[in-house]
Amino acid sequence: MASTQAQKALETFERFLASLDLESYQQKYRPIKTVEQDLPRELNPLPDLYEHYWKALEDNPSFLGFEEFFDHWWEKRLRPLDEFIRKYFWGCSYAFVRLGLEAGLYRTAVSIRTQFHFCYRWNASCELPLEATPELDAQGIDALIHTSGSPTGIQIKKETYRSEAKSENRFLRKQRGTALIEIPYTLQTPEELEEKAKRARVNGETYRLWAKVAHHLDRLENGFVIFRESYVKSIELFLQKNAPTLSGLIRWDRVAQEALTAP
Repeated sequence: MASTQAQKALETFERFLASLDLESYQQKYRPIKTVEQDLPRELNPLPDLYEHYWKALEDNPSFLGFEEFFDHWWEKRLRPLDEFIRKYFWGCSYAFVRLGLEAGLYRTAVSIRTQFHFCYRWNASCELPLEATPELDAQGIDALIHTSGSPTGIQIKKETYRSEAKSENRFLRKQRGTALIEIPYTLQTPEELEEKAKRARVNGETYRLWAKVAHHLDRLENGFVIFRESYVKSIELFLQKNAPTLSGLIRWDRVAQEALTAP
């Protein structure tokens, strides 16, 4: 059985997520896209995000608000920030660049929090060990699930209908014969997606698959989408049955069809 510590960590993280004023943040940062380029390694926020929000082994975890987190990240990197601003934003005020970086890091933080919720939920509900580190994340692996054979990578995937370039994941290039599973989630409700499926001339089956995914998600009062226990349990069962035969990229639609139970 999962530990009491893991359950407490999940509950504490969910209370933190529920406390976020998502609407205010969205109004503040949605229009701001002044710093969109990839940040140099010295400014990479992943180690800080893991340090402050992935606390699976702590007895009484606490989590920084975004403003405090950003201040912490900024103060640790004054020298590389100065070099970055001089190189890309010569003549711009620090306040202008800071706001642009705030907006970019906020979007990254929202994505990471969804990813971490899956991991906290997994630890609280599942038996197979999960590993999550910034080093894995830098390879495009949100977590590793350790099965009886080779570990299986997972990648949290937000709903999209755009065609995507088919480039091999860095982890799969290095670890031949291993599998990477896409874990889909959507911000839409099952009812919204089922209605779209009824009205769709194309993509009807895709909408129905996303509706199936949505049935395994919950929405906090502030709108933050989280994973139900049924979701991680379904993925664990899928891995226990199929892990030895899986390899390469396991796309989200196969996961929705084969791993997630119908409502």
